[in-house]
Amino acid sequence: MSQDDKRHWFELGGSFEYFQKVLRSSGPAASASYTLIASVLIFTLLGWFYDSSHGTSPTWTLIGLGLGFLTGFYHLGKTIWTKKL
Repeated sequence: MSQDDKRHWFELGGSFEYFQKVLRSSGPAASASYTLIASVLIFTLLGWFYDSSHGTSPTWTLIGLGLGFLTGFYHLGKTIWTKKL
């Protein structure tokens, strides 16, 4: 293996290490964003299910949507302000 090949593999290894570091540091933000999406979907679906079974058209769906946003943004803010991304 020539010197150029060794230097190429060394740079590639450094790139992988940097990529792993970026992924590790972005973990909390990714988790908070997934929590936001999941809470909005779950609360909205629960509201829709309650509306469809009780005949109260968009009332509980909108309440579920609002609760989902409140819960999701609470967890997102908690992650951002405690971890200092």
